[in-house]
Amino acid sequence: MLINGTVKWASVQTPNTTYEPVWSVDLYPSEEVIKQFKKLGLPVKTDKEGGEFLKIKRKVEKRDGTKNEPPIVVDAMKKPFTEMVGNGSEVNVIFDIFEWEMRGKKGKTAWLNKVQVVNLVPFGGGEDFDVVVSGIEEEDFA
Repeated sequence: MLINGTVKWASVQTPNTTYEPVWSVDLYPSEEVIKQFKKLGLPVKTDKEGGEFLKIKRKVEKRDGTKNEPPIVVDAMKKPFTEMVGNGSEVNVIFDIFEWEMRGKKGKTAWLNKVQVVNLVPFGGGEDFDVVVSGIEEEDFA
């Protein structure tokens, strides 16, 4: 399946190792896509501001310990893309629906295959502050 949206916390070049190592994106698509995800029985998460997003991920290792290939990441021209993807970047994502069963529980998840970076917001965002006209300057304390 192919969907697009804005991402936060994209870990597509380097896996997120906070818990179990995964490549992942938190994708904020249109409301219509959110509705379709819910109809398919896929999990939809809500952030602190009330925004709904999709966690699309791929585990680094399979259950047997062998390694999964990382997701393919390309730019708008379908050329390999190696930069870090910052929050707010617009992307297209190709994923599969993966059904799982473990310890008596069943569910579905979105398995990350490919990411196309359509509009990059650089990771880190550059400077911390903008110049504030009529703000306090160091000379004010001299």
